[in-house]
Amino acid sequence: MKATGPSQSPLLLLDVIDILDRSRVPYVIVGAIAAAYHGVVRASRDADAVVSLPSADIPALVQRLKVAGLEVEVRKGGSDDPIRQVLTLMDSHTNRVDLLWGVRGMEKGALDRGRNASFLGSTVRIIGPEDFIAMKLFAGSAKDLVDVQGVLEVSGKTLDLPLLRKVTRRYGVQETRRLASLLKKYIPMT
Repeated sequence: MKATGPSQSPLLLLDVIDILDRSRVPYVIVGAIAAAYHGVVRASRDADAVVSLPSADIPALVQRLKVAGLEVEVRKGGSDDPIRQVLTLMDSHTNRVDLLWGVRGMEKGALDRGRNASFLGSTVRIIGPEDFIAMKLFAGSAKDLVDVQGVLEVSGKTLDLPLLRKVTRRYGVQETRRLASLLKKYIPMT
């Protein structure tokens, strides 16, 4: 394991990614690490990724994670929960990784549009900026909206705006309206 003490969740994420890669489970990093990649640095005590795999394959993945020495908690969302399932992983140092599965509104293309990036000496997949913004608009907390504003300020001129509008529409009318308002403010003349 790469993590040697507490407050090293990004290193634990790299161990988890090694398991995901060996298991051929598609993933993209989201959350604070993706925010930093897209230009908005903020602190977080955990690391997050979205995974895609058939429901029938989840028990085998859980077993591989446990064999690697991780504590695994499986939480299923209710019918109105935007996330179908979360696998919370912890190591002996209390480092934490959340693997999100079945995010309502997120299309499989979000994983395909992920970008390869160098992270702590490893190559990882990070969610693209358009999908990141749409997902954060859907999450909708104050912290999420600050992330969106930061990405628009830093990378707004390089975004694929038709793609951004398309993926945001999948999340709903409220998110689409919020995006339109933010685009007017951060990317005038759109």
